[in-house]
Amino acid sequence: MALLAVAAASLPAAPGFAPGDFVRVTRSEMLMFEGKNFLGAPKGQEFTLLKHDAIQKRVFVSYMKDDGSLVAVTLPDDAVEAGAPNGARDLLTGAEAFRDQRYDDAKRLLLRAAADKDCAALASAIAARINGALAATAQARTGNPAGRQAFTTTLQALRDAADQLNKAGHPSLALSIDLGADRLGGAASASKLDRADLTRRTTISQRSVMRARQSIALKRCIEAAKLINEGLQADPANLELKAFLPLAQRHIDDAEDLYKTANKMRRFEGGALHALSAIDDGIKLCADHVKLRELRKELGAAFEERTSPPVTPAFLAAAKVSTPRKDLEQGRHLYTNRCTECHDLDMLDSRSRGGWETIVSGMSRRAGLSPEEKARIMDYITAAQTVVEAGGSR
Repeated sequence: MALLAVAAASLPAAPGFAPGDFVRVTRSEMLMFEGKNFLGAPKGQEFTLLKHDAIQKRVFVSYMKDDGSLVAVTLPDDAVEAGAPNGARDLLTGAEAFRDQRYDDAKRLLLRAAADKDCAALASAIAARINGALAATAQARTGNPAGRQAFTTTLQALRDAADQLNKAGHPSLALSIDLGADRLGGAASASKLDRADLTRRTTISQRSVMRARQSIALKRCIEAAKLINEGLQADPANLELKAFLPLAQRHIDDAEDLYKTANKMRRFEGGALHALSAIDDGIKLCADHVKLRELRKELGAAFEERTSPPVTPAFLAAAKVSTPRKDLEQGRHLYTNRCTECHDLDMLDSRSRGGWETIVSGMSRRAGLSPEEKARIMDYITAAQTVVEAGGSR
């Protein structure tokens, strides 16, 4: 992205990666900012790589805050891998590489974008114009009059391509190609674009893409849909934003159906359990679904009984464990306070005890919990799961 170009260009790359490449999180992980917990990153979330610190075994990646500012956050380097191929992203970053005079990168990225059926025609056309201009530039430098004429012609073709891209709803691509033409020797032809307007629209588009990607990863789909629509107003044909929209909308629609199911089931005798499950499933699809959140709050006592029942005499009687009450209370406190830094509490019967062991081990490492604190959490979860399976403690 253009917003990251200056920072990324001067930083060393992680093995197998180049600054500006996308990396994908291979496990749920805590993002760190200035040495402190910043935000949980779910498995599969993608980030732009800025730097790799091989000594401390961490990578620096970019994160865009709600106010549009970029910060560098860190992850363990064994928690990321190369991001999945994305033709739309390669198309834009290829055009940006041309703008920044990284011509080998531009050719590589545009060739990769052309392998994506949704981007093939556009990527191939842009690559042909760029390759023609680069070849003509090399000829012009020989001093051959025919080479200079070819250069002027191909440069004008780049200007025309930028104008056509803008008219077709691709301002981000248009601006990169036009600026790239400048750096090849733009005095030979004049830009046809309103650069100020395109810069404004491109900035909106880039911020929308980055924040929408983050929101989708965190299942904040209503927020993502709003960001996508804002981006498409500025950059109507943006292929990445267009790909995001149906994904976000599908999750919103599915969450709405689950809300209707939950709202219906809770009115029937014995339907509370089905309502709670529907709400939980809906929030996992769309974490910022307002009506589901309100319904969950309304059924708060029932949710607490299924996710984190308090340690009462009835709880102890149902749990049938020898663990001291104070240890169980400490475990519950850690579980309900530290574990919710990254996510909502899950239903206690949503996974096996072995599954809880695995997830608590990962959470404890990310949250910096001691072995004793981890043990207290597992003591509580084991007891609470028994209580839930026995029908509750109330």
